[in-house]
Amino acid sequence: MLAIGFAAALWSVVAYTSNPTESKGFRLAIDHPTLPAGLVLVGDPPAVNVTVIGTAEELQQRFDKSVLHVTGNFSRVKAGRNPVPIDVQNGDPNVKIVAPSSIQVTVDELGSSTQTVAINRIHALPPGYHEQTNATTVSPATVRVDGPKSQLPGIQAVVVVDLEPLQAPGFTSPYPVVVWDANKKVLTKGFTVTPPSVSVKMVIQADAITIPRPVGWTLTGQPAAGYRVSNVQIAPLEVQATGPQNSLSGLLLATDPVDISGAKGDVIRTVTIRPPAGVDVGQKTAQVHVFISPAPGVSPSPAP
Repeated sequence: MLAIGFAAALWSVVAYTSNPTESKGFRLAIDHPTLPAGLVLVGDPPAVNVTVIGTAEELQQRFDKSVLHVTGNFSRVKAGRNPVPIDVQNGDPNVKIVAPSSIQVTVDELGSSTQTVAINRIHALPPGYHEQTNATTVSPATVRVDGPKSQLPGIQAVVVVDLEPLQAPGFTSPYPVVVWDANKKVLTKGFTVTPPSVSVKMVIQADAITIPRPVGWTLTGQPAAGYRVSNVQIAPLEVQATGPQNSLSGLLLATDPVDISGAKGDVIRTVTIRPPAGVDVGQKTAQVHVFISPAPGVSPSPAP
């Protein structure tokens, strides 16, 4: 009997030495805290420190912390600092757990605030482009923010728009609304925004440049029988035009047409320069001189 007892004791020592009891700590979040109506947590509830005790083999090879779940009883909390009883459920019968019986949380009354949505622009548009700010709109322009009443003063509802990848002519897109505190720190815990996103419309235009562009002319009708157009001159030949670079590239400025129907002598007209939309010209009119001369080898008709 002594020999058997000694052998059993020796086996236990060897077994423990090869697979000793160990402990491992975890920080776990509380599952879906539910508060009484009209109350809200200020920030996240603190993580719960849970110690798991088991054999080295169990903890190192088989244990999965997903079997641990922490719930809290928030049914009796009030505005202010509150102790909340917690319970840790363990789905692994091969380990034991050690955890606190309660945690401290801060609770506030649920408040509401109507906020005008502001645009926070980051980075810059590509060189040569600008935002037509008077055409920028946010729809809807205001949202409702619900959250801890004590934190509502000084908040701001914001959409963040990165300008760097944007191109002309712009866009109309939905953007999520975030809540900032007075220091422009994002507030996420305990706050909800209704609606959660808004539509942002932004018009992007190419920067205006000013360069000289040629002025063209147009004739309508035909001279009298026996006469022809021998030359056309326009003054000035070019004017300063201001507009987006892509609109000015290769642009020939149009003018009102000059009617030469039945003409037997030179026609001189002052015509209006008609630039395309988005382009301005430094001079609004030009003079067109149409030279009319008898056609060679043709007897012109007598003047009336």
